[in-house]
Amino acid sequence: MKPTADSADAIVPFMLTGQALSLAIYTTGHDHDAVLCGIDFLFGQTVTQVARTALAENVVHQLQCYLDDPQWSFDLPLQMQGTKFQRRLWSALCDVPSGNTATYGQLVKQLGMKGGAQAVGQACRRNPVPVVVPCHRILSQSGMGGYAGETTGEKMRFKQALLKHEGFVSA
Repeated sequence: MKPTADSADAIVPFMLTGQALSLAIYTTGHDHDAVLCGIDFLFGQTVTQVARTALAENVVHQLQCYLDDPQWSFDLPLQMQGTKFQRRLWSALCDVPSGNTATYGQLVKQLGMKGGAQAVGQACRRNPVPVVVPCHRILSQSGMGGYAGETTGEKMRFKQALLKHEGFVSA
């Protein structure tokens, strides 16, 4: 069952694009065993919910650090539920530095994966912690590609804003 905004451990406005957007943060576990397990986009909303856990408070802090400094490296305990292929790909996404990009095809080759760029795109789409695990840095060979399952609309504008924030200039 997918978490809802009502079950979020924190909700934080994420003002990067000038559009109303908040991020709902989900954690699981307690104290030293707590892990970040999800971030959802709440487009059209600029609401705040005070962090309910120490980890959620840390996630909010690190998201603000990223907004202040696009070179910020997230250091958070993650619980990434997915297939072996997805988890391997999500790990590789973290190796793409801020301000840089890779293509779906480059990731296929880099990881020696069977399956094409479409499989990489599907795994990116299922990334449970966008921004922290930077799937926005992955492009198609011929352009921006998609983001969170969309190729147009507010999610794509968000991807473009993240890349611009990180200093990426498209050709």
